[in-house]
Amino acid sequence: MTFFSEPCIGPLATKTVCHNRFVEKKKQTHDFCKGWVLFPCPETEKSTSLTSTAWLYKSSDEVWGFTTIADYNSYAGGGYFMKLDVNSDVSKKIFSELKENNWFDNMTRAVILEFSLFNANANLFVYAKFVAEFPEMGGFLPYSTVSVLRLFLHSGPDGDFIMILELVFVLIMFFATLGIAYQLFTDPKTFIKSIWNILDILALIMSYVSTTMFVIKLGIITKTIKVFREDKNEYIGFENLEFYDYFTNATFGILVFILSVRISRILGYSGKINEMAAVICNAADDLRGFLCVFSIATSAYLICGTLLFGRDEGRFKTFFDSFGTITETFIGKNKVTDIIKSQPIYAEIYYATFLLLVLMTLVTMAAAILNFSIADVREEAAKLAPTNIMELIWDRIVVLAGKLQGPKKAKSGCILFFIREWIDVIVLTQTRNRQYFLPKGVFAFLYPFGIIMPPLSDNIITLPRSINNSTPKS
Repeated sequence: MTFFSEPCIGPLATKTVCHNRFVEKKKQTHDFCKGWVLFPCPETEKSTSLTSTAWLYKSSDEVWGFTTIADYNSYAGGGYFMKLDVNSDVSKKIFSELKENNWFDNMTRAVILEFSLFNANANLFVYAKFVAEFPEMGGFLPYSTVSVLRLFLHSGPDGDFIMILELVFVLIMFFATLGIAYQLFTDPKTFIKSIWNILDILALIMSYVSTTMFVIKLGIITKTIKVFREDKNEYIGFENLEFYDYFTNATFGILVFILSVRISRILGYSGKINEMAAVICNAADDLRGFLCVFSIATSAYLICGTLLFGRDEGRFKTFFDSFGTITETFIGKNKVTDIIKSQPIYAEIYYATFLLLVLMTLVTMAAAILNFSIADVREEAAKLAPTNIMELIWDRIVVLAGKLQGPKKAKSGCILFFIREWIDVIVLTQTRNRQYFLPKGVFAFLYPFGIIMPPLSDNIITLPRSINNSTPKS
Protein backbone atom coordinates (compact mmCIF):
# COMPACT_ATOMS: atom_id res chain seq x y z
CA MET A 1 0.00 0.00 0.00
CA THR A 2 1.56 3.33 -1.06
CA PHE A 3 0.56 6.82 -0.02
CA PHE A 4 0.78 10.37 -1.34
CA SER A 5 3.19 12.84 0.24
CA GLU A 6 1.58 15.83 1.96
CA PRO A 7 2.71 19.11 3.55
CA CYS A 8 3.29 18.91 7.27
CA ILE A 9 0.55 20.21 9.55
CA GLY A 10 0.60 21.99 12.92
CA PRO A 11 1.93 25.31 14.28
CA LEU A 12 5.55 24.11 14.01
CA ALA A 13 5.15 22.84 10.46
CA THR A 14 7.84 23.74 7.98
CA LYS A 15 8.20 23.20 4.28
CA THR A 16 9.30 19.64 4.97
CA VAL A 17 7.21 17.01 3.18
CA CYS A 18 5.35 14.66 5.54
CA HIS A 19 3.53 11.35 5.17
CA ASN A 20 0.42 11.36 7.34
CA ARG A 21 -1.85 8.55 8.48
CA PHE A 22 -3.02 6.19 5.75
CA VAL A 23 -6.43 7.08 4.33
CA GLU A 24 -8.04 4.93 1.66
CA LYS A 25 -9.19 7.82 -0.55
CA LYS A 26 -5.66 9.27 -0.63
CA LYS A 27 -3.75 6.14 -1.58
CA GLN A 28 -1.80 5.86 -4.82
CA THR A 29 -3.69 4.20 -7.71
CA HIS A 30 -1.58 5.09 -10.77
CA ASP A 31 0.58 2.71 -12.82
CA PHE A 32 4.35 3.18 -12.81
CA CYS A 33 7.46 1.81 -14.43
CA LYS A 34 10.15 0.04 -12.47
CA GLY A 35 11.47 2.20 -9.63
CA TRP A 36 8.24 4.27 -9.37
CA VAL A 37 9.09 6.06 -12.61
CA LEU A 38 6.25 7.65 -14.56
CA PHE A 39 5.21 6.35 -17.96
CA PRO A 40 6.34 5.70 -20.66
CA CYS A 41 8.40 2.65 -19.71
CA PRO A 42 11.40 1.28 -21.66
CA GLU A 43 10.37 -1.22 -24.31
CA THR A 44 12.68 -3.91 -22.92
CA GLU A 45 11.41 -3.66 -19.34
CA LYS A 46 8.68 -6.31 -19.62
CA SER A 47 10.98 -8.84 -21.27
CA THR A 48 13.99 -8.34 -19.01
CA SER A 49 12.45 -7.55 -15.64
CA LEU A 50 10.91 -10.09 -13.26
CA THR A 51 8.97 -7.39 -11.41
CA SER A 52 7.39 -5.36 -14.22
CA THR A 53 3.86 -6.20 -12.97
CA ALA A 54 4.67 -5.14 -9.39
CA TRP A 55 4.45 -1.45 -10.34
CA LEU A 56 0.95 -1.71 -11.84
CA TYR A 57 -2.07 -0.98 -9.64
CA LYS A 58 -4.80 -3.62 -9.42
CA SER A 59 -8.22 -3.04 -7.92
CA SER A 60 -9.84 -5.36 -5.41
CA ASP A 61 -12.26 -6.67 -8.06
CA GLU A 62 -9.37 -7.90 -10.22
CA VAL A 63 -7.81 -9.96 -7.44
CA TRP A 64 -10.96 -10.91 -5.43
CA GLY A 65 -9.55 -8.84 -2.59
CA PHE A 66 -11.12 -8.06 0.77
CA THR A 67 -10.28 -5.33 3.25
CA THR A 68 -7.43 -6.30 5.56
CA ILE A 69 -8.02 -5.16 9.15
CA ALA A 70 -4.67 -5.11 10.94
CA ASP A 71 -3.73 -3.83 14.39
CA TYR A 72 -3.09 -0.21 13.47
CA ASN A 73 -5.13 0.43 10.33
CA SER A 74 -7.29 -1.23 7.67
CA TYR A 75 -6.40 -1.60 4.00
CA ALA A 76 -8.70 -2.23 1.05
CA GLY A 77 -8.19 -5.14 -1.31
CA GLY A 78 -6.52 -3.14 -4.10
CA GLY A 79 -2.83 -2.31 -4.36
CA TYR A 80 0.43 -3.19 -6.08
CA PHE A 81 0.89 -6.96 -6.34
CA MET A 82 3.89 -9.15 -7.03
CA LYS A 83 3.31 -12.87 -7.53
CA LEU A 84 6.15 -15.03 -6.26
CA ASP A 85 7.26 -18.19 -8.04
CA VAL A 86 7.08 -21.75 -6.72
CA ASN A 87 10.83 -21.95 -7.32
CA SER A 88 12.67 -20.50 -4.31
CA ASP A 89 15.64 -19.24 -6.39
CA VAL A 90 13.32 -17.25 -8.66
CA SER A 91 11.49 -15.81 -5.64
CA LYS A 92 14.81 -14.68 -4.15
CA LYS A 93 15.67 -12.88 -7.38
CA ILE A 94 12.27 -11.19 -7.34
CA PHE A 95 12.83 -9.94 -3.78
CA SER A 96 16.30 -8.68 -4.69
CA GLU A 97 14.98 -6.74 -7.68
CA LEU A 98 12.17 -5.22 -5.63
CA LYS A 99 14.65 -4.10 -2.98
CA GLU A 100 17.09 -2.64 -5.50
CA ASN A 101 14.33 -0.55 -7.13
CA ASN A 102 12.87 0.69 -3.81
CA TRP A 103 9.53 -1.06 -4.08
CA PHE A 104 9.44 -0.55 -0.29
CA ASP A 105 9.97 3.14 0.43
CA ASN A 106 8.90 5.84 2.90
CA MET A 107 5.47 6.08 1.26
CA THR A 108 4.74 2.38 1.83
CA ARG A 109 2.22 1.94 4.61
CA ALA A 110 1.77 -1.84 4.55
CA VAL A 111 3.29 -4.92 2.95
CA ILE A 112 1.01 -7.97 2.89
CA LEU A 113 2.27 -11.49 2.21
CA GLU A 114 -0.42 -14.07 1.36
CA PHE A 115 -0.09 -17.75 0.53
CA SER A 116 -2.21 -20.90 0.58
CA LEU A 117 -1.33 -24.51 1.41
CA PHE A 118 -3.24 -27.74 0.85
CA ASN A 119 -2.97 -30.94 2.88
CA ALA A 120 -4.30 -33.75 0.71
CA ASN A 121 -4.25 -36.25 3.58
CA ALA A 122 -6.60 -34.18 5.75
CA ASN A 123 -8.45 -32.45 2.87
CA LEU A 124 -7.70 -29.03 4.39
CA PHE A 125 -6.64 -25.71 2.89
CA VAL A 126 -4.64 -23.21 4.92
CA TYR A 127 -4.83 -19.52 4.09
CA ALA A 128 -2.11 -17.42 5.77
CA LYS A 129 -1.66 -13.66 5.76
CA PHE A 130 1.29 -11.75 7.23
CA VAL A 131 1.07 -7.95 7.40
CA ALA A 132 3.89 -5.50 8.07
CA GLU A 133 2.53 -2.03 8.89
CA PHE A 134 4.69 1.08 8.65
CA PRO A 135 2.82 3.86 10.52
CA GLU A 136 3.45 7.55 9.86
CA MET A 137 5.46 7.99 13.08
CA GLY A 138 7.91 5.27 12.00
CA GLY A 139 8.55 1.77 13.24
CA PHE A 140 7.18 -1.61 12.28
CA LEU A 141 3.96 -3.31 13.46
CA PRO A 142 3.53 -7.03 12.62
CA TYR A 143 0.16 -8.72 12.21
CA SER A 144 -0.74 -12.24 11.09
CA THR A 145 -3.75 -14.46 10.65
CA VAL A 146 -4.06 -18.14 9.66
CA SER A 147 -7.34 -19.75 8.60
CA VAL A 148 -8.12 -23.41 7.93
CA LEU A 149 -10.75 -24.27 5.30
CA ARG A 150 -12.33 -27.46 3.99
CA LEU A 151 -13.28 -26.79 0.38
CA PHE A 152 -14.19 -30.35 -0.71
CA LEU A 153 -17.14 -30.90 1.62
CA HIS A 154 -18.55 -34.12 0.20
CA SER A 155 -15.40 -36.13 -0.40
CA GLY A 156 -13.98 -38.98 1.65
CA PRO A 157 -15.78 -41.66 3.68
CA ASP A 158 -18.01 -39.12 5.45
CA GLY A 159 -19.06 -37.24 2.32
CA ASP A 160 -22.26 -39.20 1.64
CA PHE A 161 -23.26 -39.09 5.30
CA ILE A 162 -22.79 -35.29 5.40
CA MET A 163 -24.91 -34.93 2.26
CA ILE A 164 -27.71 -37.00 3.84
CA LEU A 165 -27.63 -34.80 6.94
CA GLU A 166 -27.84 -31.69 4.76
CA LEU A 167 -30.91 -33.09 3.00
CA VAL A 168 -32.50 -33.92 6.36
CA PHE A 169 -31.84 -30.35 7.52
CA VAL A 170 -33.54 -28.96 4.40
CA LEU A 171 -36.57 -31.22 4.94
CA ILE A 172 -36.86 -30.19 8.59
CA MET A 173 -36.62 -26.54 7.56
CA PHE A 174 -39.36 -27.05 4.94
CA PHE A 175 -41.81 -28.74 7.33
CA ALA A 176 -41.02 -26.21 10.06
CA THR A 177 -41.91 -23.45 7.61
CA LEU A 178 -45.26 -25.09 6.87
CA GLY A 179 -46.02 -25.60 10.56
CA ILE A 180 -45.17 -22.04 11.60
CA ALA A 181 -47.00 -20.55 8.61
CA TYR A 182 -50.12 -22.58 9.44
CA GLN A 183 -50.12 -21.42 13.07
CA LEU A 184 -49.51 -17.80 12.07
CA PHE A 185 -52.47 -17.82 9.67
CA THR A 186 -54.86 -19.68 11.99
CA ASP A 187 -54.22 -17.89 15.29
CA PRO A 188 -51.44 -15.29 14.98
CA LYS A 189 -52.15 -13.41 18.23
CA THR A 190 -51.94 -16.50 20.43
CA PHE A 191 -48.89 -17.76 18.56
CA ILE A 192 -46.91 -14.52 18.92
CA LYS A 193 -47.60 -14.26 22.67
CA SER A 194 -45.40 -17.29 23.44
CA ILE A 195 -41.67 -16.59 23.72
CA TRP A 196 -40.94 -20.15 22.57
CA ASN A 197 -42.80 -19.52 19.33
CA ILE A 198 -40.74 -16.36 18.79
CA LEU A 199 -37.59 -18.48 19.20
CA ASP A 200 -38.98 -20.90 16.60
CA ILE A 201 -39.41 -18.01 14.14
CA LEU A 202 -35.88 -16.74 14.83
CA ALA A 203 -34.48 -20.26 14.36
CA LEU A 204 -36.31 -20.59 11.04
CA ILE A 205 -34.99 -17.21 9.84
CA MET A 206 -31.43 -18.16 10.80
CA SER A 207 -31.90 -21.49 9.02
CA TYR A 208 -32.66 -19.70 5.77
CA VAL A 209 -29.78 -17.24 6.30
CA SER A 210 -27.27 -20.01 7.02
CA THR A 211 -28.52 -22.05 4.06
CA THR A 212 -28.19 -19.04 1.75
CA MET A 213 -24.64 -18.37 2.95
CA PHE A 214 -23.78 -22.05 2.50
CA VAL A 215 -25.02 -21.98 -1.11
CA ILE A 216 -23.01 -18.80 -1.82
CA LYS A 217 -19.97 -20.42 -0.28
CA LEU A 218 -20.39 -23.50 -2.52
CA GLY A 219 -20.60 -21.26 -5.58
CA ILE A 220 -17.38 -19.42 -4.70
CA ILE A 221 -15.63 -22.74 -3.97
CA THR A 222 -16.64 -24.08 -7.38
CA LYS A 223 -15.40 -20.92 -9.13
CA THR A 224 -12.12 -20.93 -7.21
CA ILE A 225 -11.36 -24.59 -7.88
CA LYS A 226 -12.13 -24.09 -11.57
CA VAL A 227 -9.60 -21.23 -11.83
CA PHE A 228 -7.02 -23.27 -9.90
CA ARG A 229 -7.36 -26.29 -12.19
CA GLU A 230 -6.96 -24.13 -15.30
CA ASP A 231 -3.61 -22.74 -14.11
CA LYS A 232 -2.08 -24.25 -10.96
CA ASN A 233 0.68 -21.63 -10.95
CA GLU A 234 -1.79 -18.75 -10.89
CA TYR A 235 -2.29 -17.08 -7.52
CA ILE A 236 -5.83 -17.44 -6.19
CA GLY A 237 -6.95 -15.28 -3.32
CA PHE A 238 -8.62 -17.45 -0.70
CA GLU A 239 -9.49 -14.43 1.43
CA ASN A 240 -13.02 -14.23 0.07
CA LEU A 241 -13.49 -17.93 0.78
CA GLU A 242 -12.17 -17.44 4.30
CA PHE A 243 -14.68 -14.62 4.83
CA TYR A 244 -17.69 -16.60 3.59
CA ASP A 245 -16.58 -19.69 5.47
CA TYR A 246 -16.33 -17.69 8.71
CA PHE A 247 -19.69 -15.98 8.13
CA THR A 248 -21.38 -19.29 7.30
CA ASN A 249 -20.01 -20.92 10.47
CA ALA A 250 -21.14 -17.88 12.48
CA THR A 251 -24.72 -18.14 11.18
CA PHE A 252 -24.80 -21.86 11.96
CA GLY A 253 -23.42 -21.11 15.43
CA ILE A 254 -26.23 -18.59 16.09
CA LEU A 255 -28.75 -21.16 14.85
CA VAL A 256 -27.40 -23.85 17.19
CA PHE A 257 -27.52 -21.38 20.09
CA ILE A 258 -31.18 -20.52 19.42
CA LEU A 259 -32.11 -24.20 19.11
CA SER A 260 -30.24 -25.02 22.31
CA VAL A 261 -32.22 -22.37 24.17
CA ARG A 262 -35.40 -23.76 22.61
CA ILE A 263 -34.58 -27.29 23.73
CA SER A 264 -33.82 -26.05 27.23
CA ARG A 265 -37.58 -25.75 27.74
CA ILE A 266 -37.40 -29.41 28.78
CA LEU A 267 -35.43 -28.29 31.83
CA GLY A 268 -38.58 -26.54 32.99
CA TYR A 269 -39.71 -29.89 34.40
CA SER A 270 -36.80 -29.82 36.86
CA GLY A 271 -37.58 -28.28 40.23
CA LYS A 272 -34.18 -26.57 40.56
CA ILE A 273 -34.47 -24.83 37.20
CA ASN A 274 -37.97 -23.66 38.08
CA GLU A 275 -36.70 -22.39 41.41
CA MET A 276 -33.89 -20.42 39.75
CA ALA A 277 -36.33 -18.84 37.31
CA ALA A 278 -38.69 -18.00 40.19
CA VAL A 279 -35.88 -16.29 42.10
CA ILE A 280 -35.03 -14.05 39.14
CA CYS A 281 -38.68 -13.25 38.41
CA ASN A 282 -39.38 -12.45 42.07
CA ALA A 283 -36.46 -10.00 42.18
CA ALA A 284 -37.01 -8.56 38.68
CA ASP A 285 -37.88 -5.02 39.82
CA ASP A 286 -34.97 -4.77 42.24
CA LEU A 287 -32.56 -6.26 39.71
CA ARG A 288 -33.58 -3.73 37.05
CA GLY A 289 -32.78 -0.85 39.39
CA PHE A 290 -29.50 -2.46 40.39
CA LEU A 291 -28.47 -3.03 36.76
CA CYS A 292 -29.13 0.62 35.99
CA VAL A 293 -26.85 1.81 38.82
CA PHE A 294 -24.26 -0.86 38.00
CA SER A 295 -24.18 0.14 34.32
CA ILE A 296 -23.67 3.82 35.15
CA ALA A 297 -20.83 3.08 37.59
CA THR A 298 -19.11 0.60 35.27
CA SER A 299 -19.41 2.95 32.28
CA ALA A 300 -17.84 5.75 34.32
CA TYR A 301 -14.80 3.61 35.17
CA LEU A 302 -14.68 2.34 31.60
CA ILE A 303 -14.42 5.85 30.14
CA CYS A 304 -12.07 7.02 32.89
CA GLY A 305 -9.72 4.05 32.39
CA THR A 306 -9.59 4.59 28.63
CA LEU A 307 -8.74 8.27 29.00
CA LEU A 308 -6.17 7.77 31.78
CA PHE A 309 -4.29 4.70 30.60
CA GLY A 310 -5.20 4.26 26.90
CA ARG A 311 -2.12 6.14 25.72
CA ASP A 312 0.36 3.91 27.57
CA GLU A 313 -1.41 0.59 28.21
CA GLY A 314 -2.73 -1.69 25.45
CA ARG A 315 -5.39 -3.21 27.69
CA PHE A 316 -7.06 0.24 27.86
CA LYS A 317 -6.35 1.28 24.28
CA THR A 318 -10.00 1.40 23.21
CA PHE A 319 -13.34 1.29 25.00
CA PHE A 320 -13.75 -2.34 23.95
CA ASP A 321 -10.34 -3.25 25.37
CA SER A 322 -11.17 -1.41 28.60
CA PHE A 323 -14.45 -3.28 28.86
CA GLY A 324 -12.61 -6.60 28.55
CA THR A 325 -10.09 -5.54 31.20
CA ILE A 326 -12.79 -4.48 33.67
CA THR A 327 -14.74 -7.68 33.01
CA GLU A 328 -11.64 -9.73 33.86
CA THR A 329 -11.46 -7.85 37.17
CA PHE A 330 -14.88 -9.20 38.17
CA ILE A 331 -13.62 -12.78 37.90
CA GLY A 332 -10.47 -12.04 39.86
CA LYS A 333 -8.04 -11.80 36.94
CA ASN A 334 -6.38 -8.59 38.03
CA LYS A 335 -3.13 -7.15 36.69
CA VAL A 336 -2.50 -3.60 37.86
CA THR A 337 1.29 -3.50 37.71
CA ASP A 338 1.31 -2.20 34.13
CA ILE A 339 -0.99 0.77 34.76
CA ILE A 340 0.79 1.55 38.03
CA LYS A 341 4.07 1.84 36.12
CA SER A 342 2.57 4.20 33.55
CA GLN A 343 0.44 6.35 35.92
CA PRO A 344 1.33 5.49 39.56
CA ILE A 345 -0.92 7.95 41.44
CA TYR A 346 -3.94 7.79 39.13
CA ALA A 347 -3.72 4.00 38.87
CA GLU A 348 -3.79 3.46 42.64
CA ILE A 349 -6.74 5.81 43.13
CA TYR A 350 -8.57 4.29 40.15
CA TYR A 351 -8.12 0.70 41.27
CA ALA A 352 -8.86 1.35 44.97
CA THR A 353 -12.11 3.21 44.29
CA PHE A 354 -13.16 0.58 41.73
CA LEU A 355 -12.71 -2.19 44.30
CA LEU A 356 -14.56 -0.24 46.99
CA LEU A 357 -17.49 1.15 44.99
CA VAL A 358 -18.09 -1.53 42.36
CA LEU A 359 -16.67 -4.88 43.43
CA MET A 360 -17.44 -4.63 47.14
CA THR A 361 -20.51 -2.36 47.38
CA LEU A 362 -22.50 -3.04 44.21
CA VAL A 363 -21.76 -6.76 44.02
CA THR A 364 -22.77 -7.12 47.69
CA MET A 365 -26.03 -5.34 46.87
CA ALA A 366 -26.73 -7.84 44.09
CA ALA A 367 -26.05 -10.76 46.43
CA ALA A 368 -28.41 -9.27 49.03
CA ILE A 369 -31.20 -8.85 46.46
CA LEU A 370 -30.88 -12.46 45.34
CA ASN A 371 -30.71 -13.77 48.93
CA PHE A 372 -33.97 -12.05 49.87
CA SER A 373 -35.60 -13.40 46.71
CA ILE A 374 -34.33 -16.93 47.43
CA ALA A 375 -35.83 -16.80 50.92
CA ASP A 376 -39.23 -15.73 49.55
CA VAL A 377 -39.23 -18.41 46.84
CA ARG A 378 -38.25 -21.18 49.24
CA GLU A 379 -41.01 -20.12 51.62
CA GLU A 380 -43.55 -20.41 48.81
CA ALA A 381 -42.04 -23.66 47.50
CA ALA A 382 -42.28 -25.29 50.94
CA LYS A 383 -46.07 -25.17 50.63
CA LEU A 384 -46.02 -27.32 47.50
CA ALA A 385 -45.14 -30.96 47.06
CA PRO A 386 -41.57 -31.25 45.65
CA THR A 387 -41.45 -32.65 42.16
CA ASN A 388 -38.63 -32.97 39.67
CA ILE A 389 -38.01 -34.79 36.45
CA MET A 390 -35.96 -37.62 38.07
CA GLU A 391 -38.83 -38.45 40.43
CA LEU A 392 -41.21 -38.53 37.48
CA ILE A 393 -38.95 -40.91 35.55
CA TRP A 394 -38.59 -43.17 38.62
CA ASP A 395 -42.39 -43.27 39.06
CA ARG A 396 -42.78 -44.32 35.41
CA ILE A 397 -40.21 -47.10 35.86
CA VAL A 398 -42.13 -48.39 38.90
CA VAL A 399 -45.38 -48.31 36.93
CA LEU A 400 -43.71 -50.14 34.05
CA ALA A 401 -42.45 -52.87 36.38
CA GLY A 402 -45.97 -53.28 37.77
CA LYS A 403 -47.49 -53.55 34.31
CA LEU A 404 -45.04 -56.24 33.22
CA GLN A 405 -45.89 -58.37 36.29
CA GLY A 406 -49.68 -57.85 36.05
CA PRO A 407 -52.17 -60.48 34.81
CA LYS A 408 -52.73 -60.90 31.11
CA LYS A 409 -56.41 -60.20 31.54
CA ALA A 410 -55.68 -56.78 32.96
CA LYS A 411 -53.32 -56.08 30.09
CA SER A 412 -55.93 -57.10 27.51
CA GLY A 413 -58.55 -54.95 29.17
CA CYS A 414 -56.12 -52.05 29.29
CA ILE A 415 -55.29 -52.37 25.59
CA LEU A 416 -58.95 -52.62 24.53
CA PHE A 417 -59.87 -49.67 26.69
CA PHE A 418 -57.20 -47.42 25.23
CA ILE A 419 -58.01 -48.44 21.67
CA ARG A 420 -61.45 -47.02 22.33
CA GLU A 421 -59.92 -43.92 23.94
CA TRP A 422 -57.80 -43.46 20.78
CA ILE A 423 -60.96 -42.68 18.84
CA ASP A 424 -62.91 -40.23 20.96
CA VAL A 425 -61.04 -39.04 24.11
CA ILE A 426 -57.99 -37.14 25.26
CA VAL A 427 -56.66 -38.17 28.62
CA LEU A 428 -55.47 -36.02 31.47
CA THR A 429 -53.01 -37.76 33.78
CA GLN A 430 -52.13 -36.55 37.22
CA THR A 431 -48.85 -37.43 38.89
CA ARG A 432 -47.60 -36.05 42.21
CA ASN A 433 -49.65 -32.84 42.06
CA ARG A 434 -48.41 -32.13 38.48
CA GLN A 435 -50.54 -32.40 35.33
CA TYR A 436 -49.23 -33.66 32.00
CA PHE A 437 -51.48 -33.29 28.95
CA LEU A 438 -51.32 -35.80 26.14
CA PRO A 439 -53.11 -35.80 22.79
CA LYS A 440 -55.41 -38.74 22.18
CA GLY A 441 -53.72 -41.82 20.79
CA VAL A 442 -50.29 -41.01 22.19
CA PHE A 443 -51.31 -41.83 25.75
CA ALA A 444 -53.09 -44.98 24.55
CA PHE A 445 -49.87 -46.15 22.89
CA LEU A 446 -47.56 -45.34 25.81
CA TYR A 447 -49.74 -46.30 28.78
CA PRO A 448 -49.31 -50.11 28.53
CA PHE A 449 -45.53 -49.59 28.80
CA GLY A 450 -45.77 -47.26 31.79
CA ILE A 451 -44.34 -44.27 29.94
CA ILE A 452 -45.97 -40.85 30.25
CA MET A 453 -44.53 -37.98 28.24
CA PRO A 454 -44.78 -34.18 28.73
CA PRO A 455 -47.12 -32.23 26.46
CA LEU A 456 -46.63 -31.76 22.77
CA SER A 457 -49.52 -29.32 22.40
CA ASP A 458 -51.37 -26.95 24.71
CA ASN A 459 -54.54 -26.73 22.61
CA ILE A 460 -56.32 -29.91 23.79
CA ILE A 461 -59.51 -31.00 25.53
CA THR A 462 -59.03 -32.96 28.76
CA LEU A 463 -60.97 -35.60 30.62
CA PRO A 464 -59.66 -36.37 34.15
CA ARG A 465 -58.78 -40.00 34.79
CA SER A 466 -56.44 -41.82 37.13
CA ILE A 467 -53.54 -43.91 35.87
CA ASN A 468 -52.78 -45.49 39.25
CA ASN A 469 -55.51 -48.13 38.95
CA SER A 470 -54.31 -51.53 37.87
CA THR A 471 -57.39 -51.97 35.64
CA PRO A 472 -58.89 -48.94 33.86
CA LYS A 473 -62.60 -48.33 34.10
CA SER A 474 -64.64 -47.67 31.03
